[in-house]
Amino acid sequence: MIKLFASDLDGTLLARSHQFDELIKVTVEKIVRENAVFTISTGRDCSMTELNGLENKIYRICMNGALVMSPDGETLKLDLIDKDILKIILEEFDDLDLEFITPYKTYTKQSREEFFEKMEKMPHPDGDDVEVVKFFMENISKRLVFDQSKEEILSKDVCKINSHLQPGKSYNRLYKFLEKYSSSIVNAPCDKNLIEITKQGVNKGNAVHWLGQYLHIGDDEIAVYGDGGNDLQMLSMFEHSYAPCTALEEAKAFRFSGTSPRTIRCARPSAMAVLPTPGSPIRQGLFLVLRDRMRITLRIS
Repeated sequence: MIKLFASDLDGTLLARSHQFDELIKVTVEKIVRENAVFTISTGRDCSMTELNGLENKIYRICMNGALVMSPDGETLKLDLIDKDILKIILEEFDDLDLEFITPYKTYTKQSREEFFEKMEKMPHPDGDDVEVVKFFMENISKRLVFDQSKEEILSKDVCKINSHLQPGKSYNRLYKFLEKYSSSIVNAPCDKNLIEITKQGVNKGNAVHWLGQYLHIGDDEIAVYGDGGNDLQMLSMFEHSYAPCTALEEAKAFRFSGTSPRTIRCARPSAMAVLPTPGSPIRQGLFLVLRDRMRITLRIS
């Protein structure tokens, strides 16, 4: 029986609004009422995980596994990037627009004007959906602290470093640096337009496994859901692994003990919600798939 459900957010659990809606909330609450555990597993920091009233009911795995939090907000596990590595990055890559992410704030040397000017020129994963882009930009502005010096950034508890890849700009030096220091840091981006650096060994899969051990839940009692590059380790580690049909091909192809993750099939790209598998507290074993103005219910055999 599945006792722990772990789901990625964007592109997996959340609809195009990137927010928890009522259907997701009701379904997660049902899982919790049946004495199962639900955790999000996201690349976002804590400030970007508004849970529509679920905050005190579910666990949170944030920043690609660097932070694990209990339903009451207690930090259970926190992995920081080594200060010596952080110092080298700050000194050697002054020309790159890096974002230094802590549990609740993100710090950058860029000015506010520079940041938004560059972001507006970059292709957005949600295309021309004005409301979604507006939501995305407003949330970024709430958590970012601009015009930070190297010394100010170095004083912070940095768990993750992001860079939005700009067209025409070379990042070869940074990729070579990541290879050189691969024993200390790792890059696991959710898509090809990002760099997402964490401490070596930090990933969603290890964080979910750690949470399972903390809760005395075995790996065979865990179901995981993801769609992006930063979900690959998680999908590969657990027998009960699922990817939406809109996932990266690498995510759908990942294997555990010779079997592919179960693919959730829906008619066309959008997003899906929640989360039964064989042994789920949701008795019928249903997936609720959300599309723009349509709800599809699928049975998983």
